[in-house]
Amino acid sequence: MLRFATYVTLLAACWAANDRSWTTGEGIKIEIIKKIGDSKCKIRSESGDQLEQFYKLSNKEGKVIGSNFGQKPYTFTLGKGEVIHGMDVGMEGMCVGEQRKVIIPPEQGFDDDGEEVEGKGDTLYYFVELKSIFRPKPGDKWITEDGVHIHVTHEVEDCTEKATAGDTLHQQYTLYLEDGSFVDSSWSRNRPFIFKMNTGQVIKGMDIAMEGMCEGERRKVVIPPELAYGEKGRPPAIPGNSYLHFDLQLQKLVRPGKEEL
Repeated sequence: MLRFATYVTLLAACWAANDRSWTTGEGIKIEIIKKIGDSKCKIRSESGDQLEQFYKLSNKEGKVIGSNFGQKPYTFTLGKGEVIHGMDVGMEGMCVGEQRKVIIPPEQGFDDDGEEVEGKGDTLYYFVELKSIFRPKPGDKWITEDGVHIHVTHEVEDCTEKATAGDTLHQQYTLYLEDGSFVDSSWSRNRPFIFKMNTGQVIKGMDIAMEGMCEGERRKVVIPPELAYGEKGRPPAIPGNSYLHFDLQLQKLVRPGKEEL
């Protein structure tokens, strides 16, 4: 009986260890350092969620290569290619406040076409903490007379002011091409893009896409080339005749005549 009890205890210990550490099919090693109980974990991160993340990147010897702890969290949309593939995998299924060690093999990290950063081509040793999860509340879809496709991916209730000509907008964006290729994102710079509507500061399609937006609202928009960069494009990132796919958020709206707080 004692032997059986010991066996059960060891089995339970092994199960608990497997529950807190595992290796994915891509060879990414994940270990939960700080686990959040089910009673406190309201939602778990999934593809399409916008995450705020703290991270520390080290090499094999433990030397810290980069960290944003004590600074602004890094913001990205999970599963959309805005971070290296290994990080998309490593952040899946997390609770707010959870901490993990994530070991990413070279083939799931920075590839040869990526930026010249320390750690490229090596195994990456991350310590990550999930600060927040944003999950959108979808709204309406429509196509404007000019051919801009708009889908409200998160609508705002009780909106009193909507973006219009002359307003100064603080916008966060992520830009993709029609084939899904990532082009640019203001989120990765941790600061919004600021412009005044209908004054020629942005492509015409963007002025159209932002019309009527509320603070906090999010949209997916597709802007045709004639309202973007046309036949010439914007080499090398944007070829000629490209349809531009944007994920947009209006963070702040400043109306002329009102003091900016």
